[in-house]
Amino acid sequence: MSESSHEARPAGGIDRTPPQDLAAEQSVLGAMLMSKDAIADVVEVLKGRDFYRPAHELIYDAVLDLYGRGEPADPVTVADELSKRGEISKVGGHVYLADLLASVSIAANAGYYAEIVRDKAVLRRLVEASIKIAQMGYQGQGDVTDIVDAAQQSIYEVSEGKTSDDYKPLSVLIEPAIDEIESIANRGGEMSGVPTGFAELDELTNGLHSGQMIIIAARPAVGKSTLALDFARAASIKHKLTTAFFSLEMSQTEIVMRLLSAEAQVPLNHIRGGKMTEEDWSRVVRKTAQVSEAPFFIDDSPNLTMMEIRAKARRLKQRHDLKLVIIDYMQLMSSGKKVESRQLEVSEFSRQIKLLAKELQIPVIALSQLNRGPEQRTDKKPMLSDLRESGCLTANTRVLRADTGAEITMGELLESGAQNIPVWSLDEQHKLVAAPMTHAFPSGTKPVFRLTLTSGRVIEATANHPFLTWDGWMPLGELVPGARLATPRITPEPLDPLSMDEDELVLLAHLTGDGSFVKRQPIRYASIDEANLQAVTEAAARRFGITGVRDEYAAARVTTLRLPAPFRLTHGRRNPIAAWLDDLGLFGLRSHEKFVPALVFQAPTEQVATFLRHLWATDGSVRWDDKAGQGRIYYASTSRRLADDVARLLLRFGIVARIKTARKNGYRDGYHVIINGAQQQKAFCERIGVHGARGAKCDEVYMALTNICANTNLDTVPRDVWDLVRTGLTDQGMTHRAFAEAMGTQFCGSTMWKHAPSRERLGRAATLLADPVLERHATSDVYWDAVKSIEPLGEQPVYDATVLGTHNFIADGIIVHNSLEQDADMVILLHRDDVYDKESSRAGEADLIVAKHRNGRTDTVVTAFQGHYSRFVDMQH
Repeated sequence: MSESSHEARPAGGIDRTPPQDLAAEQSVLGAMLMSKDAIADVVEVLKGRDFYRPAHELIYDAVLDLYGRGEPADPVTVADELSKRGEISKVGGHVYLADLLASVSIAANAGYYAEIVRDKAVLRRLVEASIKIAQMGYQGQGDVTDIVDAAQQSIYEVSEGKTSDDYKPLSVLIEPAIDEIESIANRGGEMSGVPTGFAELDELTNGLHSGQMIIIAARPAVGKSTLALDFARAASIKHKLTTAFFSLEMSQTEIVMRLLSAEAQVPLNHIRGGKMTEEDWSRVVRKTAQVSEAPFFIDDSPNLTMMEIRAKARRLKQRHDLKLVIIDYMQLMSSGKKVESRQLEVSEFSRQIKLLAKELQIPVIALSQLNRGPEQRTDKKPMLSDLRESGCLTANTRVLRADTGAEITMGELLESGAQNIPVWSLDEQHKLVAAPMTHAFPSGTKPVFRLTLTSGRVIEATANHPFLTWDGWMPLGELVPGARLATPRITPEPLDPLSMDEDELVLLAHLTGDGSFVKRQPIRYASIDEANLQAVTEAAARRFGITGVRDEYAAARVTTLRLPAPFRLTHGRRNPIAAWLDDLGLFGLRSHEKFVPALVFQAPTEQVATFLRHLWATDGSVRWDDKAGQGRIYYASTSRRLADDVARLLLRFGIVARIKTARKNGYRDGYHVIINGAQQQKAFCERIGVHGARGAKCDEVYMALTNICANTNLDTVPRDVWDLVRTGLTDQGMTHRAFAEAMGTQFCGSTMWKHAPSRERLGRAATLLADPVLERHATSDVYWDAVKSIEPLGEQPVYDATVLGTHNFIADGIIVHNSLEQDADMVILLHRDDVYDKESSRAGEADLIVAKHRNGRTDTVVTAFQGHYSRFVDMQH
């Protein structure tokens, strides 16, 4: 063991880890770094708290997190994960991880090493419990009964988890189940996939296939657990395919009773109510042997985590060639960790279940409970939208594409049926990456709220739609004014940039700002700047062969430039500029209706700069305010969409503009796209600028900005980040006064931590502390905007979308989360009309609604529900 290993020690400064404990812990971690099979063996035995060394617990947690995400866990990846968390130095660095790998030669012994570590941990807890009990006895405070109860609880906690139930085969479970039944009585076509047991469903799906995640969802008491058991019976009993059933709702005995009821066709109420007849017993006995031989494993361990399920499934795959996993049900699962919201925890389970299916190459069925959506509809039939845990957005919500850089509305996505569209999405490191949006879908009609941020960005969403806060994803309904939300700080160049004709680009910018192209009127352009008039004249001549005609208006000090067609407009011929604008969707629009066409968003960044430079020459303003000692840069328009488009284009340069509404009685609302802050204003002057006479003003602003030391800076990181800084100072033994001195600021006690730091200041702190987590926050692609207001808008049709991998996208300039079912390959919604209407003409019928089928068509399969036998069957039965 190298000297670096001594860097990671328990608190107290001296490593008092018993040699045998240290060797066992190192062997466990070394085996886990060597083989993921070892991870599966260890995770069933150990918890992080079982390690004596805190550093070993950190390494163990990092390995499990990587394993849970389906990523490799070796010294390199674990070191990278620990570095991202700022914990690599706490465990002894890269060298210690390499030493751990060298400390074990056979990974297959990981389970034995883990048992040693666990037993040592139990003994330590026993010592601690005995000391605690002795103290309670000597103190004698409180009622004796309560003291004894607390002592018993302490002893119980010592062995917690050591004797927990595990999966068991039916051959072991059948006898106690029969005993329980007897006790109650004394008291009173060939397919490629795993068959479901339903002929029409198997014909539709060709069975359940390897790597698929299948969700079975229904409202309570409709029978989703029963249907899942039907699938399990078909696979394990009828076709001898190894099946694992992880139940968080029913006990092992109850599951076996249901199996026997369904297989032997003995009414379940006879079994449970002690009403077994001789015929019933005869049927059960005849089926017992067949059921016992089925390769069916049941695990009803309480508080199952996804990590435990995954480890057990891997072991069953290795030892028994596992073919099908069923999890009952998702909303009862626990991650075992503190989570931001239950919605996001369930969404994470969905992703991990899909990873499990892919890793083991088996179908995994997850049961899920639907929301109350069906009960609000007349026919009570469930829809795919009833499954989702996240919220919804309105049809006019605009989604930012990564391929073209343009925005497309949710309504347009749905109407076009477009699938697998690349969108910009935020990854775990808070960097924008391209991710596929598989499709958009309707989610019904729901109450909608307008969320307005201080930057002027606006989005309409349901109360349960999550937005990213510093503390994680949070539903809109839980947000309050002042809460800071994640928006893009910069957007990358499109994946498929497409250059525009330079003359078209210049002409489009000027006509968008100061042009008129309404129907049945001449196309005109007006300006007081000779440089602008010349730019339009030359561009129109070169690109369209049009000679501009000047009309001077001395009183208004403005020149109007008419752009007539270069030929007679007969036989359906149009002015070429009019036809061009029509193709762009602009012709006929008035000033308040104008927008930036998609082609501009798809253009390379240098062409976007050209467009903005000429657009700013029309209705833009750049000047230096001597009185305030700062620059004033903004663009004005009566079109809200144009203002939004300009703000989106500025993001290409890392400029986060604010949109302010200007109201005046008797006039249409105006919108100012304002660029604040010295850094952003300098970026505008350097990378964009303004064409014509205003260009000189832009130069003046830039020169003035270089001579000032401070200016408004809104690009700050929430002050909660100081908690991470203080933790780093404690770890390194640095005082707050020393930190302030190293940062080049005056020490002012707790005042230092009361203000949100600028990105530049946080970056200096990250460098000083060598902290990669702080560095990530300082260089992220997130701009932390703030909530200004939330207003109800009434009910509207709403929609959602699916983004694979990252599960979020940019909508109306704000980062939002997407739905629960994004990972599912197939979703089966279960509906029984007689649950809601006891007089229904469809009594005894059940609809298996295949609402989503990634590899095939969707349809509804009608089955018969035999509740007395606890099963569904094909209608012909």
